[in-house]
Amino acid sequence: MVDAAKVVAAVDKTYNDIQSVKTRMMGVTGTLNQLKVAVATALPSGTSNQGSQINLGFVRQELAKAKEAVAKFKEAVQAAVDNGGAAAGGGVRRMMKDDKSRTLYERVGGDLNIETAVEIMFAKSLLDPRVRSFFEKNQRKMQQIRKKVYQFLSGFLGGPKLYDTTNVKPAHYHMNITDYHFDALMDLYGLALGELGIHADACKDFLAALGRVRKDITTGCTVRMELAQKNMEKGKDGLFKRLGGEEGINHFMERFFDIVVVDNRIKGFFQGKDVKTIREGARVYFTEALGGPKIYKGRDLAEIHKAVGVTDYDFDCFLAGMEKALSGLGIEDETIDEVIVTMEPVRPALLGRARGLAAHAKMKDGQTVLERIGGDMNVEAIVDTMFVGLLSD
Repeated sequence: MVDAAKVVAAVDKTYNDIQSVKTRMMGVTGTLNQLKVAVATALPSGTSNQGSQINLGFVRQELAKAKEAVAKFKEAVQAAVDNGGAAAGGGVRRMMKDDKSRTLYERVGGDLNIETAVEIMFAKSLLDPRVRSFFEKNQRKMQQIRKKVYQFLSGFLGGPKLYDTTNVKPAHYHMNITDYHFDALMDLYGLALGELGIHADACKDFLAALGRVRKDITTGCTVRMELAQKNMEKGKDGLFKRLGGEEGINHFMERFFDIVVVDNRIKGFFQGKDVKTIREGARVYFTEALGGPKIYKGRDLAEIHKAVGVTDYDFDCFLAGMEKALSGLGIEDETIDEVIVTMEPVRPALLGRARGLAAHAKMKDGQTVLERIGGDMNVEAIVDTMFVGLLSD
């Protein structure tokens, strides 16, 4: 007769071996990806690498780390094979059962899986244009952030409390993290948990729990933008004056272009172009957009950037350049926020995204969309039904 206890023990051991191998593999992937980003950041955007400044000592150090990590990974794989782990099927073994009586910390696999999920999420973030700009920092800073995220999740999910959660809101207050960015991070966490083979119910509950910190992460940006929007409602002429009028806009554009044409992330957009002409066009556009005289006679922004291929990441980099330029000119934070509020609606045009309904879709047979769906009462019923669904989802 088969000893059930021995079978269960063997399966558990195989699973643990595979998870250990996967964890080491993620460490190797993370190290190589960080090295790739570091080198790519140091290289110019063009095809030539002449004149690029790369810290060769740093590259050699990271390559040595990667080589060591690969060696350890090979040892872990061989150990799993020697112990019979690889014969059990290899790959990620999805959790077949989910005990909801346990904490989420336990349901997702404890500190090992949480730490690995964070590593995967960070690696994916560096490749995702929606959030990449938030994660491009130096090695030491990224290690500190990853550690804090892991420590936060540990206690937040019911495990050891390693992080003071009261620091979450102030840590993100001055970052321009919107709901769009938060949703992107949720997507990446979902993918990370899926790659680890976490049970679907545990993944769902993990994401639902994480959703509860949305407000703490996005509040700073929301509050600052709402205050800026209220100031904008009084008229842009005040913003134009606080920026120093036409002379101030001129200084802003000079400083802004000095920054972006040497920014490795986006300077490729300007290589081989007449930067002086581009800057003059931008000066005229920004003069009007920020509350000055209506003097812009150029083409529509969507038409200008149609073939440029700007991504969310690129746009975020440009916004960061604006903030840096304005801050360097001594402009107050509240005024800088107003500039960002003014520029954010430009994003869809530059990225080629449609906003709202097309004109031809708004009217049909002489009726508006509102009339065709039955008027205000039906809209209210639709909203009520939606909210009922949201409360039960």
